[in-house]
Amino acid sequence: MPITIADLAKQLDIAPEAVVLHAMDLDFEIPEDDMIPDEIAAEIRKLETSDVIAQVDHEFEEQREREIVEEQQKRTVAQKKVVPRKKVTDKKKEKQEKIKEKELKKEIITDKEGAIILPEFLSVRDFATKISKPIPLVLIKLKKNGVIANLKQEIDYETAAVVATDFNVKVKKESAELSGEELFRGDVSELLADEEADDLIPRPPVISIMGHVDHGKTSILDYIRKTKIVDGEAGGITQSIGAYQVETNGKKITFLDTPGHEAFTAMRARGARSTDIAILVVAATEGLKPQSIEAINHAKEAKIPIIVAINKMDIDGANPELVKGQLAEHELTPEDWGGNVPCVAVSAKTGSGVDKLLDTILIVAELAELKANPNRSAIGTVIEAHLDTRKGICATILINTGTLRKGDAFIIYDQHGKIRKMVDHNGEDLEIALPSTPVRVYGLVAMPQAGDILQIAESEKAARKKAEEVAAIVHEDELTKRKKLSLAHLKAKLARDKMDQLKVIAKADTKGALEAMIAELQKIKTDEGLVRVVHSGVGEITESDVMLASAGGSVILGFGIGVSSRVLTQSKIENVKIILENVIYHLTEQITDILNNRLLVEEREEIIGELQVKGIFASNKRMAVIGGAITKGKARKLCRIRQFRKMKNAEGEEDEILLGEAKADSVQQGTEEKNEIGEGTECGIKIGHKGLDFQIGDRIEFFVAKK
Repeated sequence: MPITIADLAKQLDIAPEAVVLHAMDLDFEIPEDDMIPDEIAAEIRKLETSDVIAQVDHEFEEQREREIVEEQQKRTVAQKKVVPRKKVTDKKKEKQEKIKEKELKKEIITDKEGAIILPEFLSVRDFATKISKPIPLVLIKLKKNGVIANLKQEIDYETAAVVATDFNVKVKKESAELSGEELFRGDVSELLADEEADDLIPRPPVISIMGHVDHGKTSILDYIRKTKIVDGEAGGITQSIGAYQVETNGKKITFLDTPGHEAFTAMRARGARSTDIAILVVAATEGLKPQSIEAINHAKEAKIPIIVAINKMDIDGANPELVKGQLAEHELTPEDWGGNVPCVAVSAKTGSGVDKLLDTILIVAELAELKANPNRSAIGTVIEAHLDTRKGICATILINTGTLRKGDAFIIYDQHGKIRKMVDHNGEDLEIALPSTPVRVYGLVAMPQAGDILQIAESEKAARKKAEEVAAIVHEDELTKRKKLSLAHLKAKLARDKMDQLKVIAKADTKGALEAMIAELQKIKTDEGLVRVVHSGVGEITESDVMLASAGGSVILGFGIGVSSRVLTQSKIENVKIILENVIYHLTEQITDILNNRLLVEEREEIIGELQVKGIFASNKRMAVIGGAITKGKARKLCRIRQFRKMKNAEGEEDEILLGEAKADSVQQGTEEKNEIGEGTECGIKIGHKGLDFQIGDRIEFFVAKK
């Protein structure tokens, strides 16, 4: 496209007259409209930049010659006269130069082939520093390629790569960073999946140990920790940091020292994929227990390999074949039964079989081809955090990819800072931490949560900017928590044909009822999708059920059971939908409606009042008439209600249990029907429900959709 003399002069930072002179040299006659064709403009650019480059090269050559002469003169003077003070100054100068050189080397990161790693955007000054070229020459090369810039101006990687090629310098783009939205949601899966294959090297596997209480999880961890910590670390573990590394057969394994599948799922619920292999510990004397089955379902849902450690083999009555049979019933067929699940007989007390267990971990890890890129800025997951009374807030970080360095600027959720101190699981100071390494870091100003993502930024300024971006998302997000798939989100996914199955967690009061419930759920199949039961069990809905539902985007179904107020509160925080019914077909109706995208759900609600039940006047399977006192707020006609009753929970403690939801068809004061009745008044309520049973002393909660 033709360009005017004035515009071309502005691009080249020269006078318009100089453009005219160049045109004359090229035997080009300037037309009346002052427009210069593309080919002539290109030749003028070439002439101008070539002249300037030659001039700058000449100036730098002269400068180098002057520096050589000055250096020689200094040496001559130094030989004639030695001044003590001068020596000190030179030493200080030399020290400063070394520090400067060290900082420069720290900033320049290269890959295994020697290519210099550059970020997506960087200033001209930083670019010149990283490729070790004079700033004036870099500016000239940029101008030659049509980019007029100053030393503070930012250029993108593509531009930098073109200029680097002109200098015969190999460069490579830095791996992608997490966006503010990804940091807020705690999602690193896409970033890790996008790593270049050539940049990846093998990393140690990360292991979580799960299983039923008292089956020996802690005992196995303790035995491994005491016998396999790297030689020379006298005294073993000096402090617990929530994770540690051991070495066996010259290879490292990272163990997460977390309390079973609850912590494992809590991290998964926030998007963190911090475990590569799950070790399921089962006592050979007892077989699978409810928590064992929960752990199996949690690991399956996370899609990670399972290794079964059959523990307590030193005790009389140990029956590993019984355990294997139970595992097969839960679709975990042992290897020696023709399946793909390794089962290792061990004794945490004697240590028998522990070495084989570690070897099995290495084999499974090798098959999984676990790799990470150490030549990039670090991404890590918070395992745990606490307040150190002497050193402030600290967190244990598991490095997912990249290399973490002391002094790095970081972002964790909406806070930013600088890594002031970094120690390993023995309390030893570290300068760097590679992928799969657990480290404790200091320099935080707020307490992070397990599952939060740590990302390293190029500078404290960049870290602050990214943290502010996350903070803005937090401010705009009405719920301000890590929300997962609510019922409305499930509806939306089904409507957009992005999900062909609805995950559910099924709980019932008896084994027979649970089997009947699952059988009916598995029959449900619509054009939009089908139901998949990811976990089931007999008994009340627990906090573990809520965390599993939150992590996997499931709906919890309760048949003939209640849910404690504690669990209900947690379900609201995690935005997990709980559906309680006493009639199976009522449950299946609701699930069919969700699959067909017909269920209207209000995600926002407002509690408007409470009533204490003092009398039951009529009751059947579909309707009840109750009387009571309004203790808070008001009762309103046609609003929704929840029924609560004080009873013992799964732990044997008295708690308030949610028994179900219904609708207040009408409210009445005396013989007069009202639309609304206020606090401190006794009234009658006609309730339309599905199989609820009301008793004196129940608490009724009135709520409406929030506008």
